[in-house]
Amino acid sequence: MTDQLPHSAGAPTSVALGALRLDPENPRIPESHRGSNDADLATLLEMGFEAHSVAQSIAELGYFSAEPLIVVPSSTADDEWIVVEGNRRLTALLGLADAKIRAGFTEPDKWNALAAKRDITMDMSVPVVVHPSRETTHAEIARVHVVGKLPWKPYMQAKYIAARVAEGRTIQEVADLIGIPKSKAADLYRDQAVLAQAASLGLPTLQVERAFSLLTVAMGSTKIRDHIGAPLGSRTKLDEEPIPVEKKAELGEAIQWIFGDEDHEAVISDSRQISQLGNVMANEVGLKALRDGKSLEEAKQSVAAAGLDPKASLLKRLTAAKASLTSATSDVAEFAKDVEVRALVEDLESLLESVRSSIDEDVTAPE
Repeated sequence: MTDQLPHSAGAPTSVALGALRLDPENPRIPESHRGSNDADLATLLEMGFEAHSVAQSIAELGYFSAEPLIVVPSSTADDEWIVVEGNRRLTALLGLADAKIRAGFTEPDKWNALAAKRDITMDMSVPVVVHPSRETTHAEIARVHVVGKLPWKPYMQAKYIAARVAEGRTIQEVADLIGIPKSKAADLYRDQAVLAQAASLGLPTLQVERAFSLLTVAMGSTKIRDHIGAPLGSRTKLDEEPIPVEKKAELGEAIQWIFGDEDHEAVISDSRQISQLGNVMANEVGLKALRDGKSLEEAKQSVAAAGLDPKASLLKRLTAAKASLTSATSDVAEFAKDVEVRALVEDLESLLESVRSSIDEDVTAPE
């Protein structure tokens, strides 16, 4: 008799979709969110794990039985199972099966369209591998977890922040919810608000949405923000549009130069040129060159021909800023609880984050 191959600790079977629960201990779930119900967890994971692409595959091709979920028994209810591996797939299934769950997602209309393609219900069977405890799942999870976790896309993250703020949460609360600094959450909220306002003004925004991360880099440039009148993220008012009405033309030309449109090519080829574009836009000679249809390189040459040195000017400003901060450190502790002082420190933190992001973007961008 031929010996059988040794099996793992898990036992393959199938259970009803309605008996499966998202894992509140998933490492992608912030500590403050660990006690949430399935609907809230699904909303968070839908963005963090890009579950929509999985749902699209299921809606069009069906569920691949060769990809079972790894589950353990629930400690709080009989006949319920916690999915310790496969929360992205479970989120996709829940979004397709439950209208109430997908209504909480960032783009429910897209999910409703997918749900209409294939009838997924809570009583349908889902292939799983049942383990007696979390401890016995580690080896199997290590085997299947070879592609790593998907990063959050800035556009979806920004829309999630905006949706939670619209529900009444503060920027700080949303930042804690998704585990990012408050300054980054505020910047992302401002950036999506700029995009939304541009769309409401009739400006071309499709390419901006597709390359939203480029907008986040651009909004990290003080000079580009000044050109369109955009505030710091920390100074963005939740009940007001971020760009002054009188700056519509400047917003339009900034979008054209950074992203291009149907009639014009963008003047930059990648995000590393954002700082160069900002320098040119902040210079009267360079700005005129751009408005005259010149390329970025031609505009830079115009600035150089006028005898202006952006690098020397930058070093001078950075040196002055360093000196001012060094002087302020000796007094700040005395006024640590002062509201105005704390607000200015938040602004400085946001500015420094923008500077750091610009530098990191340039260093890490491919040649």
